[in-house]
Amino acid sequence: MESYLKRKADAVDESTKQNCPHGEKCYRRNIHHFKEYQHPHLLDYLKKGEDIPHNLPQPKNVYLEQLKVLKDILKIKPPDSNQPQTSAERSTKKFKDTNSSNVARSSKFPEKKEKTTIYQSLKGATSSTSFSSDDSMLKRWDRNAPYYIFFTTIPKSPPTLKHKNSITFTDILCPSLGKLKCTLQINFMIDVMWLMEQYKARNVSSLPMTILYGYEFPQMEEFMDKYLKQVTYHQMKMKDPFGIHHSKVGIYVYDDDSLRVVISTANLYYEDWNHYNQGLWLSPRCPPMTENSVNNGESPTRFKSDLLCYLKTYGVPCLKPWIERVEKTDFSQIRVFLVTSTPGKHYPDDKGSHVHTVARLLKKHCNLPAKTTPESEGPSSWGVIAQSSSIGSLGKTAGDWLRSTFLRSLAAHKAASLTTNPNATLSFVFPTVDNVMTGHFGPESGGCLPYAKNVNEKQRWFQDYLHQWKADRLQRSRAMPHIKSYTRVSPCLTKLAYYLLTSANLSKSAWGGNIQKDQGVYIRSYEVGVLFLPELFEEEYFEISQTLSSKNSNVFPFMYDLPLTPYKSDDYPWCN
Repeated sequence: MESYLKRKADAVDESTKQNCPHGEKCYRRNIHHFKEYQHPHLLDYLKKGEDIPHNLPQPKNVYLEQLKVLKDILKIKPPDSNQPQTSAERSTKKFKDTNSSNVARSSKFPEKKEKTTIYQSLKGATSSTSFSSDDSMLKRWDRNAPYYIFFTTIPKSPPTLKHKNSITFTDILCPSLGKLKCTLQINFMIDVMWLMEQYKARNVSSLPMTILYGYEFPQMEEFMDKYLKQVTYHQMKMKDPFGIHHSKVGIYVYDDDSLRVVISTANLYYEDWNHYNQGLWLSPRCPPMTENSVNNGESPTRFKSDLLCYLKTYGVPCLKPWIERVEKTDFSQIRVFLVTSTPGKHYPDDKGSHVHTVARLLKKHCNLPAKTTPESEGPSSWGVIAQSSSIGSLGKTAGDWLRSTFLRSLAAHKAASLTTNPNATLSFVFPTVDNVMTGHFGPESGGCLPYAKNVNEKQRWFQDYLHQWKADRLQRSRAMPHIKSYTRVSPCLTKLAYYLLTSANLSKSAWGGNIQKDQGVYIRSYEVGVLFLPELFEEEYFEISQTLSSKNSNVFPFMYDLPLTPYKSDDYPWCN
């Protein structure tokens, strides 16, 4: 057996990969990491029959689990299939089962019984983080005015590393944006070890941090209690079994007490920032209020009051100092609307449901051309396009919720009354099985697309609305979209009437259920997004493609390709 492993290890040619920068200090056991980096020390252990030396930086079980992942990649199996499992193989089975689930897509924390020094080892490790080519994030932020929308870099697609609005997580921490004082991270999934690597790369890992999260990685709290004394944390445990804490918000405070808000679609772990297409909005730097601050530091979009309202819905002590910071800050330079969903029942004038908030804002601010002649385009020729990484249960027919509630919200505009049967066309962008299988990581590319097959089978009518994922223009087709965006596009496919970037997928839990007789809707989950409306940018429409008739010199960042590509008759949406 040992000689067999040695022959297989010797035969491996990993010369095209870079060495893992952590070396023997690497703690990762995720298959994506091992496909991207080579680990010479593990190959050496394979040659020696999995003989793990003593006094290594990580506990022995970490290396055994890594070897199991590596052997799976190399397709190393014992010559005799009847040979009983080794103790090492038995000890790693639990890890493999956990890692294959949709939610456990990142590193596992050490077993409680281990006297681990993982975070201590990070102090001497070279970070696996990366910076964009221009290290001055402030210059890049300025070049992306006035919208400040950014997309994640995709290392497997080198052209994305050079796009003017592509960034890494560490770019958000760039000192050119300000000298950090403390940060707040509100998210669903947080791999705190990966997160601390990013902060360490910018030499700010010792600064106070507050995290509010939904999903807990194994031994996450124990790890923070033991090694991250600067971190204050709170896990949101949902009362509703179908609700999740899905919001993705960052607040970054600088040494002059100014702050910046980041609204994102990305969880805080490696794969979300390297394998999937994500969208982010980075706010202007908002200064502390002074005697000259107008309107209590409020923005034209009431962003400040809506952010305060959202933070206060949590009712948790760790957010109290953050609420006080927001209250003392001037948000007058912000021109986007904050859209939130929070669990409970909400009415049209409330701030806690995407369905009501989007409809209300579009009814007040969204302009569409009037149909003045039989040949003129008119509002109905502007199509609504929705795109997300997951799809919920929508009902037996399109009229059950999709068109009567969801489209009612997205089809609203100034010249029309809200109706439960809007005549706007609706298209939905979601990857096919073929899109995923030709992705950078094959079937693993679909790890960010948790659409249940049994749900899809109950709503096959939805296939008529589906369009393939294609982003050839930005070389992003082979990276799957975890971004969620909703918009309305002109017949010529060059203008947008609005654009919503949000954490909310296409589901009743995120947007709100059916509108009831009292106009109320029920929300199950926490979600946060930002709505862009041309009126607030003193524009008629957002230009996504410059033409001879363009009235605006700014090009609005838009990820996927137009015109859309409908599903073929034999296409099937990627499902778990």
